Amino acid sequence: MKLSLRARFALLAGILVFAVASLAALGGYLAMRTSLLHRAARTAQSQAAQVATMVDVSAPTGSQDAAGAQTNNQGNTVDINDPALTHLRGVPGTLIDVRRKDGTLIQASSTVLLPSAFSRRCLSSGHAQMRLDQPPLALACQRAGPSSGTLGGLITVGAPLADAFASLRTLRTVLIFGVLSGALLSAGLALIVARRALRPVRRIAETAETIRGGDLARRIGYQGSDELGRLAAVLDACFDELEQALERQRRFGADASHELRTPIAAIRANVELLRGWAGADPVARQAAIASLDQASRRAARLVEDLLFLARLEREPPAAHAPVALDDLVLAVVREAGQLRPDVSIHVTRLDEATIEGDELRLQQLLLNLLDNALRVSPAGGSVTVDLTAHTGTATIAISDEGPGIEPEELARIFDRLYSRRQLHDERAGSGLGLAIARAIAHDHGGELTARNDRHRGAILTVTLPLRRRELASGVLNTADALDA
Repeated sequence: MKLSLRARFALLAGILVFAVASLAALGGYLAMRTSLLHRAARTAQSQAAQVATMVDVSAPTGSQDAAGAQTNNQGNTVDINDPALTHLRGVPGTLIDVRRKDGTLIQASSTVLLPSAFSRRCLSSGHAQMRLDQPPLALACQRAGPSSGTLGGLITVGAPLADAFASLRTLRTVLIFGVLSGALLSAGLALIVARRALRPVRRIAETAETIRGGDLARRIGYQGSDELGRLAAVLDACFDELEQALERQRRFGADASHELRTPIAAIRANVELLRGWAGADPVARQAAIASLDQASRRAARLVEDLLFLARLEREPPAAHAPVALDDLVLAVVREAGQLRPDVSIHVTRLDEATIEGDELRLQQLLLNLLDNALRVSPAGGSVTVDLTAHTGTATIAISDEGPGIEPEELARIFDRLYSRRQLHDERAGSGLGLAIARAIAHDHGGELTARNDRHRGAILTVTLPLRRRELASGVLNTADALDA
C-alpha cells in the first residue's frame, strides 16, 4: 500500500520524535537508576563504617582486665556481642549483620543469607560492596578490629532498595507513556502541518491536470514568498508560454494551410484548363503553364522556408567563427541586386566589423531583409544599407521606399506566415522571411526590430555583438557608396 506524501511526512516525524525521545528517556532513566543505586551504596558504606568504629573487639566475650571490669562497659564503644548493634537502623528495612572473622554469626537484624565470597572479600580487603537482588539491598561490609589475629569482626549494613526500584518502575511507566504519546502527537501535528504546507502542491497538481484536460487559461495563482510560491510563479509563467506556444502553433497551422491553399488551388485550376480547352490553344496553354510555374514556385518556397525554420529551431547552433560583417554585407548586396534590377541598392555607410557567427545563416538573414525591402519598394526606387560599428555592437539598418508598416502590423511583422497584406501581386512573399531573420539574429545574440521612416518606407535594423570591443575603422562616406 502506497502512502501519500502527507502520511509519509507524518510517519517520519513520528519516528524521529519517538527515536529522539526514546534516547532522551533512556538516558534519563539510566541516570536516575545509577544515582539511586549509588546513593544507597554510599548510605550502606557510611553506616557500616560508622558501626565499625563503634565496636569494641579488644577482648573476647566475658574476659576481664586487671581491674576485674568488663571492657565493653568503658568508653564510648559497644561490645561486638551487644544486641544493641542490630537496633541502630536509621531507615526501616536496613540490614545490620555482625560476624566474627571466621564467619560465625553473632547477631543480625534479619535472616538474610549473605554470600560467603562477599564475607571473604571483606575480610581480606577490609571492605566490600555488592547489590543483593532478593531482598533488594545495597550491601556494604566493613572490617572491625585488627587485620591480623582472631579478634575483630565483620560489620555488614544493607540499605533497602525497594523504594528506589518502585520509583524507577513509576519513572519507567511515565517515560514510556510520554514517549509514545509524544510520538503520536507529533505525527498528528505533522499530518496537519503537512496538509497545510502541501495545499499549494495540491493546487498545482489540480491546475496541471486541468490544463492537461484542455483548459489552457487556468493558472495556479498562489502568491507566496516561500519555495512553493516561487515554484507556482515559475509554473504559471511556463503555462503562459505553453498557451502562447500552442496558440502560435494553431495560428501557424491555420496560416500555413491558408497560404498553401492558394498556390495549390491555382495549380489545380490550371491543370483543369490544360486538360480542357486551353490544351488546344497555344496562347492559353502558355499562360496556364506560366501560372503553374509561379504557383509551384510559391508553394516550394513556402515549404523550404518552413523546413529551414524548423531546422533552425530544432538543431543546435552551429559552431561560430569570426565573420567580417562588412565583406558579408557587400557580397549579399551584390547577390540581392539581381532580384529586382529596377530597384537600386545603396550602401551609404560601411564600418569594419567582425563578429562571431555562422556565415551562411548570417547571409540568409541579410538576404531575407534585402528581399523584403526590394519587394515593397516601387519600380525606380532604392534601398539603403548602413553598417555602423559601435562599442561592442554592430548595427545594420536597411531602409526601403515602400508604403511603410501600419502601426497595428509592427507588433506582428516578425510573426510566421505574416506578410504585409497591402501587397497583392506576384511579389508577395511567404511571410516567413522576417521570422527566419529574427530567429537567426537571436541565435547570434542579436535583435531585429522594425520602424517607419519619418519620410517614407520602413527601416529594419539588426543589432549583433562584435567579436571584440572596438570602434569602427575605415568608414565609407556617402560619396563612396556602392551602388548595386
